[in-house]
Amino acid sequence: MPDFEILPGLRDHSGAQASHGGHGIDEIIAVIDHLSAAKIPSCVVGVMALYYYGAGRITDEWDLCVPDDQLEAAAGTLLSDGDGAKYEVAKPPPPVPGSLRHTFRCFQLRGYNFWFLLVPSSDCFVDPSVPEHIESSRNLVPYASLVQFARSLLVQQLTADLADLVDGMDLDVEWGEQHIGFKTLQEASANFIGLRNRRVSASGGDDYGRLSPKGMEALWREIASKEEKAKRIEPMKQGRYFTRWRSYKYPQDPRIRDRPV
Repeated sequence: MPDFEILPGLRDHSGAQASHGGHGIDEIIAVIDHLSAAKIPSCVVGVMALYYYGAGRITDEWDLCVPDDQLEAAAGTLLSDGDGAKYEVAKPPPPVPGSLRHTFRCFQLRGYNFWFLLVPSSDCFVDPSVPEHIESSRNLVPYASLVQFARSLLVQQLTADLADLVDGMDLDVEWGEQHIGFKTLQEASANFIGLRNRRVSASGGDDYGRLSPKGMEALWREIASKEEKAKRIEPMKQGRYFTRWRSYKYPQDPRIRDRPV
């Protein structure tokens, strides 16, 4: 540990660098395999999933979605070797608006700059035990599938993340109409909001993460319209990019490019 105090929200990077230039692909696969050996399914959501889908986002922390009824077993499995365990409990991330991440268990690979959180599947609207909710990267990392991840960001009302997903994958209004299923999602969002708000109340803190009803189709149209996508392209990228994150020079699907995902 360093001799100085780490500021809130920052991580101590005095450990060894994770694989793939610090991205931690080998390490997250090891975590997922460790859980899988205990028959606990999991998949990547959050910022690292956005990066997989082409957004220019990066983070020190992986968000690993696990079924609610297996969260305790997952934590126990990761710490099962006691003092000799590969993983140790780490401090949670700081609170941010629209999220309960600061309430979830966080772990670190001992001696490495590699952290991950166990996220309840009910809080991210992804079920890693359902094959249709998962897709694997070129490196065989399981991520929330494109369709379910889009639904997840909609019900969580994470508009900035949803915009990054739309721009990373160059999605449009028509894609949402074909794949998302807005009527069913609207019904599911009411249940999700109730569950989320009860958890916010139970956490005893501020109203971080509290949600209000919103129209799912209207939200999608607002984010995925041609006009809004064009507005999000920075002036210096004009003429070189067709979305905020996709350039004419590298127009291919980001999932098939050789990247650390």
